Order: sequence, then structure tokens, then C-alpha cells
Amino acid sequence: MRSVKGVAAGMAVAGMLLAGCGTDGGAENSAGEAKGSGPVLPTDGPYLEGELAGCFLPETDAAVEPTQVAGPGLTLPAIRFTPPEGEDPSAVLVMLHQTDGDRCGWGDFAILAALRGVAGLSYDQCGYGAADCRIKDPDDPVPQVRAALSEVEKHWPGVPVVLVGASMGGSQTVRAVAAGVDVDGWVDLSGPSTWAGVDLASVADAITTPGLVAVSEDADGAEEAEAARALAEATSSEFLPADAGHGWELVVEEGRLSTIGQQIVTYATE
Repeated sequence: MRSVKGVAAGMAVAGMLLAGCGTDGGAENSAGEAKGSGPVLPTDGPYLEGELAGCFLPETDAAVEPTQVAGPGLTLPAIRFTPPEGEDPSAVLVMLHQTDGDRCGWGDFAILAALRGVAGLSYDQCGYGAADCRIKDPDDPVPQVRAALSEVEKHWPGVPVVLVGASMGGSQTVRAVAAGVDVDGWVDLSGPSTWAGVDLASVADAITTPGLVAVSEDADGAEEAEAARALAEATSSEFLPADAGHGWELVVEEGRLSTIGQQIVTYATE
């Protein structure tokens, strides 16, 4: 399995365009299929029951299971997203949520990614959902990300891992990568330029792996959009301007992966 470390993030765009040139006339799977646009989530259920019932996630061929991420001073409820039975994941997305959500918020995107062969793990960050955090600094993403990576290694050893964060989670993703967490790539969706007292520009020089940085100037303003563009330039990453939306709103449109959502999946698997 090839790592995405050191791969220029711009290849994600080219790969996505090439992939979109062909269509497959095969039968629809349980999530539906729109020609040339990949799986589409069902809108009329059935939905997952049990512990994840409150997430309102549709049943598809992807396996969606509650789990937890644990580490010293940490117990974080999580969700594991696995590609359909018999399909080994080509990459794993570790997803950090935004302030108005928890582990459930990544569900639609993570299911669509799993249906394309990319596994995922989302978890409640310290201070959100049902996270139990007894670490010195609950705003420090590094212990949480490392605990999540340990969980990933148990289930998908040796598979490339990409850290993906939305809004707050995007800023925390940048901080974690700058601090040296062992991942193969990273994606920042609408991460504020300053979070928890840390100016992302001040840590950009520590990042050696090109990632993806996406933001909507319409949603976040010209100043944040310019800061995101500067972050992308400073880290040799691909800047993805969005027309509208914030955080995980950028990755799913009308039940299917948006252009940016597709770019993330392509980036993770190149």
C-alpha cells in the first residue's frame, strides 16, 4: 500500500478529473448510484439503530460501528466506518469535528468515503459529546490524535492515514500535524487561522507533508480566506476555494460527495 507522504496535493485534483472521465453502468448498490458522481445516500432510511440511533445515519453496504478511542487520561466515544465486506481499505481518514457537532457529524461523508474504499474513524474531542478527558490541556489535539491513530493501527495496520478536520477540527488538525503526529496527509476544512491561542501561521513551517486547505470566502470572510491561502502556500499544500459552506458542509452535497469531498478521497488514495 503506497503512502501519500510527500505526494504533492495537487495530484489529487488531476486524479479526480481523470477518474471522472469514465462512467460505470453497473447495478446500483444499497446507497444508490448516480452515473459519474459515485454513491448517493438514501433519504428514506432505514437508519442505524442502537448506540448510534441518535446520529441518524442511513444503512448502506458500509459497516458503521460505535467504538472508543482510549489513551492516558482519555476515553473518547468514536465511530468506525469500514468499506463493504470483502474490500480492504486503500486509506483511512481520522476525522476531527467542528464545535457544533461530535463524532456523528462526519457520518454522511465517512459513509460515502467508505463506499469508495476509504475507511474512517471519527471521535468526540475533549469538551464535546461524551468525551472523558483528564489530560492537562484538553485543547491540545496531539494526545487525542495519537490515541485515535493507535486505534486505527489495531484495525487497519499499515494503511495510509489522512487527518481531516472541520472548522475547529481543521485548526486542530494543522496543530497536530505541525507537532509531528505520524500521518500520511492532512486536510483543513475552514479551520480558523487562530484557535486555542495558537496562530496557525506560526506553526506552518513545521509541516513537511503537503495537504489540502479549503475555505469559502463567502462563509468565512476575506481575512480568513486569505489566511487559509497563505497557510496552503507556506505548507506547499493545495488551496481549494469553495463557493459556500463551512467545515463539513464543504464535503457533501445532496447526498453525494461534493467536488471537495471527491478531492479528499482522491488525495487520500493517491
